[in-house]
Amino acid sequence: MHADRLPTIPDFLRYFTKNSWNIKFMPGKKNSNDEHIDVILTRWQITSGQERLTKKAEVLGWLDNFEPSEREDMFALLEKIEVISYGEIRGWIKNLSGELKKIFQNDFSAVCIFPLGNSPSASGANFLYEFRKELKISPKCFPFEHFTKIDLDGIKALVFVDDIIGSGDQATRFAKKTFPTIALDIKKYYVVLLTFENGLNKVNKEAGFTQVIPAKVLSEEYKAFSPKSCYFKDPKQRKRLEKICSKYGERLYPDHPLGYDNSQGLFVFPHNVPNNTLPIIWAGTESESEPGVLWKPLWKRVKIPAQHPKESSGKPKSEAIPKPETNEKDKETQQHLNIEDSPGAIVIQNKGDGDININADLPLKKKKSLSDLYGILAKKYDEELKKDLE
Repeated sequence: MHADRLPTIPDFLRYFTKNSWNIKFMPGKKNSNDEHIDVILTRWQITSGQERLTKKAEVLGWLDNFEPSEREDMFALLEKIEVISYGEIRGWIKNLSGELKKIFQNDFSAVCIFPLGNSPSASGANFLYEFRKELKISPKCFPFEHFTKIDLDGIKALVFVDDIIGSGDQATRFAKKTFPTIALDIKKYYVVLLTFENGLNKVNKEAGFTQVIPAKVLSEEYKAFSPKSCYFKDPKQRKRLEKICSKYGERLYPDHPLGYDNSQGLFVFPHNVPNNTLPIIWAGTESESEPGVLWKPLWKRVKIPAQHPKESSGKPKSEAIPKPETNEKDKETQQHLNIEDSPGAIVIQNKGDGDININADLPLKKKKSLSDLYGILAKKYDEELKKDLE
């Protein structure tokens, strides 16, 4: 730009194009803990910008539950947590549906499918919609009422759906309590996404299902602190982690400090966290953890109370795996750039195209429209022009 001529609109546009994506505001290095958390979030398949920021704050809050001397070990635990994706669940449901089609030879006219439990809102209900899609069968096969409340005349088989078998106690208690009320000639199948091997053996021996069909069986290696653990091979580290988890677990969930029936699980489902998972991961106000013990959960577990089935409205209902909703406010936000202030950097995040580093001394506001950003750059352009003309 020459000082002997007035600037033109193209001059400014060239300046904007060059600098809007390339200005640098560079104080210092990124915190190593931030980088570590970023790697973990990527492993958990948390990719969207806002979701990463939210979960990062939750991770930092969760780490704050522990003594400073314990946090390095807690990072090791974070790395091993298995966050199960919706895609993984749909894959399992597809495989389980294939097995059911073989068993019933694609004839589901005398089959009813229910979540395992005493309530229509039991955890297995989250997957009924996906099963219905995969099986391509009538909604009538998925009664909303509890199976003890409907007429089973003409029904040849009941299928019960669940997310996980830990110790096998829940399914065994359910079967012993309810199966005596069912006609002996009605077959009873149990399909489950995940099962620990010991729990599966217990259900097979004691519950009385015609067949238990799991999508994935977990051996002793999937118990966090087992000598055979696939997560922590070093015995010293494993014992150290178990000691920390037991210390806090005894406060949070005294009867089962390492997860229900000592399951020592590290699994998180999208819809909820099973109580077979370590309590330090899920304990909080909405769970069955000990009242009066404050704890910031990494993932919230919501305890679903047993409830009597509601009267049917005449329309079969089933719960779909929840999908993110986009409201009008979200749509408006997606048309803006988000300006975030994080240690060591200011990032303007383009929701659609990833992170864009902007190098100007920008006002630290949560959201900035493109027109406002344009105005900030215009002001900087005027300042530089003024210097050139002096």
